[in-house]
Order: sequence, then structure tokens, then C-alpha cells
Amino acid sequence: MAKNIIKSKMTLEKLARLTQQGFLSIDKRFNGVDKRLNGIDKRLDGIDKRLDGVEREIREMKENSGELFVKLDEFITLYKKQEEELLMFGAQLRRLEERIEKLEAR
Repeated sequence: MAKNIIKSKMTLEKLARLTQQGFLSIDKRFNGVDKRLNGIDKRLDGIDKRLDGVEREIREMKENSGELFVKLDEFITLYKKQEEELLMFGAQLRRLEERIEKLEAR
């Protein structure tokens, strides 16, 4: 039983061809990766623009919040003043009612 063994000689040309095919295969894969990365970059650019808008709005809100707090302080002061006046009017009303009762009793 004799086995036929075929020996193939590796020539420099075959090695160069195989190496070139390997590089082309790797190059195709990198092209696919590059396309995906470009798509991601575009999406990230869109996200960056949206975040810039959000940051701008937050900055404006912070700037305007100072004014809001001033107005809120003014409102609270006015409310306290109104509350004090209402208490004074209530006390005055009770005194007047007492005087009316005394006058009517005479």
C-alpha cells in the first residue's frame, strides 16, 4: 500500500500571493469598521449638538433663577405684610364690634 504524497513547493510568488490576499481580507474588514465608526461619529456629533443646546438652556435657567428668587422674596415679603395687616384688621374689627355692642346696650 503505497500512499501518494504530493509535496507542494512553496514559492516566493505563492507566499506573496497568500500574503496579499490576507492583507486584502484584513483591509475589507477595516473598511467595514471604518464605515461603522463614521456612522457612530455622525451620531455623536448630533448628540454633542443636542448637549450643547441643553447646556445653553441650563445656563439660561441658572441666570434667570436669580431673578426668580428675587421676585419670590418680594412675593413672600408682600404675603407676610398682607398677613400682618389682616391680623390687625381682625383685631380692629373685634374692637369695633365690642364698641357697637356697648353702644347698643345703652
